[in-house]
Amino acid sequence: MTRATNAGIGVTRYLQVYTVLSQALAEGDIAAGEALPSEPSLVRQYGVSRTTVRRALARLAAERCIVRRRGSGTFARDSVTKSASARQIAAILDDPRSASNNTTVRVLELKQTPVPDFLHREWPEFGATVMTIRKVQYVEHQPVALVTAYVPEEVGRQLTARRLGNDTVLTALDKLGFHGAVVEEEASAVAADPVTAKHLDYNVGSPVLQMRHLARDAHGRILSHANYLYRPDRYEIHTVVERDRNRRGRQAFRL
Repeated sequence: MTRATNAGIGVTRYLQVYTVLSQALAEGDIAAGEALPSEPSLVRQYGVSRTTVRRALARLAAERCIVRRRGSGTFARDSVTKSASARQIAAILDDPRSASNNTTVRVLELKQTPVPDFLHREWPEFGATVMTIRKVQYVEHQPVALVTAYVPEEVGRQLTARRLGNDTVLTALDKLGFHGAVVEEEASAVAADPVTAKHLDYNVGSPVLQMRHLARDAHGRILSHANYLYRPDRYEIHTVVERDRNRRGRQAFRL
């Protein structure tokens, strides 16, 4: 296990150590029943204080990822099922077939509101009012994403909490006959504000992965704009690029 933390990024030091160890446990770099490095070793390896290391270990112990034995050390648990890795969680959330069975959703807001200024400036076709949907997505009872979606009023008025269920907004709209054909997507890192930190059980100011989606139907009509804020220790992007040749023999890349 040779992963390093980065003191230059705006993340609480204990959270960096926790994330590195959590990933090593989830991916099997530290096998079930195997001893973790000692506290002094972790202090030297990551250049942090002993208090920081103990706080990270305490969180892993609370999540039942490790067991601490007085006089023997700290060990990866082998008697409970390990939490899903960030990649496994992403696969669950991104597959509508598995998401409905393996995730839970808590709807925080579902109501008609005036269109936000940033939507009106960039996409006036949203109109004057939108259906605003805010919810938290959970996997294995752990918060993974805070989602805020805006749907044009003439489309969104058909959405209810029951029709949303555990589905994504696009999946729910698809079931209502509004079929998305094109989705524009952009990603960036932003600092967690107090609301995001509260709902994701995270630290204010720590980085979260922001994914923005703009969906249109086959006629170019906007169906929704969604902003996803993911905990980076519980979600990761995995992309496969295939190198191909077109009919004229030129090389091309497909995502």
